[in-house]
Amino acid sequence: MKESILNTLISTISNREHSFSDRLIFYPPTAEDIQAVFDIHANPETNHFNPHGPMKTLEEAQSVLAHWQTEWDEKQWGYWSVALRSDPERIIGFGGISNRPRFGGNALVEQLQQLHAANLYFRFSPEVWGSGYANEMAEKALDMAFNQIGLKAVLGLTREANMPSRRALERLGLKFKEMSGEEHELGAQYVYSIDAETYRMKFF
Repeated sequence: MKESILNTLISTISNREHSFSDRLIFYPPTAEDIQAVFDIHANPETNHFNPHGPMKTLEEAQSVLAHWQTEWDEKQWGYWSVALRSDPERIIGFGGISNRPRFGGNALVEQLQQLHAANLYFRFSPEVWGSGYANEMAEKALDMAFNQIGLKAVLGLTREANMPSRRALERLGLKFKEMSGEEHELGAQYVYSIDAETYRMKFF
């Protein structure tokens, strides 16, 4: 039954890319994902280290979703909607790689394009924290970045106080590169990075 639901879900993604890991399915965000975008990004728990705080309106969620969809339309890669293979109708998070993230301003976008790099992002429902899903998704995103797209580097941005995110990036092989941006009560913005050569030495 669940396999039938999974096949039905895949058939609704038009001709866009979808992929799998052991426990997860990844696909380009669709209009039907709008409520999940809002629910996950409006949750105070998922924004504990976000200087801008939780998402406030469904209109904001629509703007974010439209931005993600435009990236997929133009490049055929970007942030994914993430669901469980065992429960494919339930979105548990969002993430992946982008070289045009909404946050960070033009300076970050220019830096990513100059480096031929992308930003690694993940935001998951607190209900699934501790299950290793963010790490599983990030490993898939790094594989896409270096083995499919041919990017030269992947960056991960987080706040100094966000130790869970910093540890997650370090487990994936990203190393602290520099501090950037303005100071905040959550500490400086920490930039982590991994390049293609380091990735291949680590995983192959």
